[in-house]
Amino acid sequence: MTEVPPVVKVGTIETLSFRVYPLDAELGFTDLGSTVAVQPGVYDVVRDGLSTAWIMTGRLNRGGLYREGDGLFLVNQGDQPSGIEVTVPSRRYGPDEWAEFLADPMCQEGHPEQRLRITMFEPAATA
Repeated sequence: MTEVPPVVKVGTIETLSFRVYPLDAELGFTDLGSTVAVQPGVYDVVRDGLSTAWIMTGRLNRGGLYREGDGLFLVNQGDQPSGIEVTVPSRRYGPDEWAEFLADPMCQEGHPEQRLRITMFEPAATA
């Protein structure tokens, strides 16, 4: 059996504005997929093996097309957090994808498009 790598906190990510993420980051945004409304805040960046992601807390979003239940959908104007709190990971990035993500203007300090502030920790010394 293959050993599962430990999940290690490697930094933090600060969302600088209200953002909406897909509930299942690997599937992305779909017409009927649930989304999560995330308020500005600081969240842990974690690594498990070669994958890097961050873990957020938010509320299921009632924006756009929102499932009420029993086949009933409501259309809302704009994004609107519900009362249901969830913890959700970002999509998982491989090493090259993570480097590309960090280079994106939305992650660049002082850039007009900056939406995220990322702080990575120095690797722990090994004995």
